[in-house]
Amino acid sequence: MSLGHSYLSDQDISLRPVARPRPRRGIRKETLVRVLLTGMFYLTLLRTTGMWYGYPSNFNEDASVDPIAQKLMLYSLIPLIGLYFVLEPNRFLSYFRRIPVLVLTVIIISTISLGVSISFGASIRGIAAVAVLTVAPLLYRCRYGSVETFRLLATFGMFAAFANILYTIALPRFGVMGGSYAGMVKGLFYHKNGLGQFCAVSFITMISLGMPRGPLRYSQLLRWAALLCTLLLIVVSKSSTAVVMVAIGVATLIGSRMMQTVRNSLARSFIVFFFCLFFGAAASFAYLGVAQMIADAFGKDLTFSGRTNIWEQLMPLVYDRPLLGYGFAVFRQPEVMEQYVALTFDARSTHNTYLELALNIGIPGMIAWTAFILQRLGGRLVTIQRSTELRATHSKEVAIILLIVVGSMMEAGMMLAPVILWPYLVVSLPLSRVKSGDSSKNTRGG
Repeated sequence: MSLGHSYLSDQDISLRPVARPRPRRGIRKETLVRVLLTGMFYLTLLRTTGMWYGYPSNFNEDASVDPIAQKLMLYSLIPLIGLYFVLEPNRFLSYFRRIPVLVLTVIIISTISLGVSISFGASIRGIAAVAVLTVAPLLYRCRYGSVETFRLLATFGMFAAFANILYTIALPRFGVMGGSYAGMVKGLFYHKNGLGQFCAVSFITMISLGMPRGPLRYSQLLRWAALLCTLLLIVVSKSSTAVVMVAIGVATLIGSRMMQTVRNSLARSFIVFFFCLFFGAAASFAYLGVAQMIADAFGKDLTFSGRTNIWEQLMPLVYDRPLLGYGFAVFRQPEVMEQYVALTFDARSTHNTYLELALNIGIPGMIAWTAFILQRLGGRLVTIQRSTELRATHSKEVAIILLIVVGSMMEAGMMLAPVILWPYLVVSLPLSRVKSGDSSKNTRGG
C-alpha cells in the first residue's frame, strides 16, 4: 500500500458531462424577430390593399378611402419598426447603408418638391406613408430572402381570394358596385379596379409552373382553389387592366423560365435584346388588337374608359412645372383632380403612373425612378439562379416588375404610392448578392 500521491493517466480521466443550461422562460430573440417582421409585413399588405368591411357600393358616394382602422394599421407600424431597430440595430442599419444613386436622386427630388407643393399637408402625408410602408416589406425581404418572402405573399393572396369570395356572397350590397359600375364586383376593396390589380399580381405570386412532384397534398389543392377564385374575381370585376396584367405576367414567367436554361451570358444578352424588340412589337399588337377585344368584351373603348381625355388636359401641366412638379402625391388627391380636370365623368386619378409622377415630382424625378426600375429589370433578365426555388422566385420578380411597368401606362398609383402594388414592387427590386468565390450560391440579400 502506497502512502504517496497517486496519479491517473489521461485516458482514465473522463470529463464530466456539461450541464445543459436550463431553458429560459420567454421567447427567443430569433422567434420574436420573425413574429415581429411577419406581423409588420401582413399589416403593410392589409393597409396597402385597403381591404375593409362596409365600403359603399356606389363609387360616387364620397365615402372615406382611409377609415380609422386603416390609419391605425399605418401608425402601428411606426413603433413596430422602432422595436425591430432596438432588437437588431446593426442589421437594420446595414440594410439601408447602400442606397442606389437613382433612388437617392428620387428621394432628394421628392423632398425638395415639398417646398413647391400646392398642397403641403397632402405631400407630407403621402411621403411619410410611402416611407413607412416601404420599410416593413424591405426588412422582411432582406432578413429572410426572396423565396420566403414570396411564400408569405402567396399565403396572403390565398387568404384574400377566399375572403373576397365569401364577402361578396354574404354581403352583395357591399361587394358588388352600383351606379355607373353596376354589377361589377369589388369585394372588400373600395373600387373594382383595386380588386383587379391585386388579383392580377396575387395570381403571379401563387402560380407554380409545372406539375407538383410526389403525392398531391391538401396545401396544393388549396392553392389551386385560390388560383381559380382569383381568376373568377378578375372576370367578375371586369377589370380590363387586370386581364392584360395576368396575360403579360404568365407570358413573362414562361419566357423567364426558358431564359434561365441558357447558361451562356452572351447568348442570354442577345435573347434579352431580341426579347425587348419582340415585346415592343407584341405590346403594340396587343394594345391595338387584343386590348380592343378585351375592351369590347367589357363594353369599353380602346383607351380603357376614356383615359385620353384626362391625359390631354394634364399634359400641359407637366410643361408648366417640369423640374419639381406640383408636390409629392398631390395628383392623387381627388380635389386636385377636380380642380385641373373637367370632364363629363368623375376622373379621380391620372390613370397613368408615369404622368402622375411627372406631375408630382417633375420630369427628372420620373425619369430617375423609371431608369432605376428598368435597370433592375434588365439585371434580372441576364442573371441566372442555380437553385430551383430561386429560379421560380426570380421569374416571379421579373413578371411583377414588368407587369407594373406596363400596367402603369393605364393605371395611376402603381409606383411611389402607398397603395396595392407597392409592397410587391418593393420586395421584387432588391438584388440577390453572390458570395465571392462561389457563384452558385445566392445570399439572402438586398
